[in-house]
Amino acid sequence: MVFSNYGVFKDGENMNLIEAITTRRSVREYLNKDIDSHVLEQILRAALWTPSGKNGQPWRFKIVTGKEKEAISKLSVYGSWMKNAACFVVVFLDKSHSYHYIKNVQSCGAFIQNIMLAAHSLNIGSCWIGEILSQSKNVNKLLGIADNMELIGIVTLGYYDVKSITTRKAFEEFELR
Repeated sequence: MVFSNYGVFKDGENMNLIEAITTRRSVREYLNKDIDSHVLEQILRAALWTPSGKNGQPWRFKIVTGKEKEAISKLSVYGSWMKNAACFVVVFLDKSHSYHYIKNVQSCGAFIQNIMLAAHSLNIGSCWIGEILSQSKNVNKLLGIADNMELIGIVTLGYYDVKSITTRKAFEEFELR
């Protein structure tokens, strides 16, 4: 078992929020193991608590597996590894429930982040795919999604064996003075 400084915990252990944020990594290598439906629902129910302007909750999602997952993978330059994820959560902005476009896109981004953090807290890897946006019309058509739903991104989810170690720029590089 990988130690907790890599974000992996034994059954019954919990990680705190700061630890979850700082140990989460984008995972691109997945084990051939399904995610139980109750675990996936737990992840998504947690993500539903994402903040949104005027509590509009403008995100919508579709869980994608099987042939649809394979077809979407073929639309992405990352398809060679995406197809190995247990599932995708395809996230959309419901434009019919949007009061301020930029704020609602930000809320959808926060929703995606919360999916990733919730998954990480349960030792499930994830990766946010934004590159697929150039294929939004094809994704919507393939999934039978209405035109009022704007593709915001895809989150790949799956169990992993090894997690990558990355670094961040120094704090001072980000702070504006």
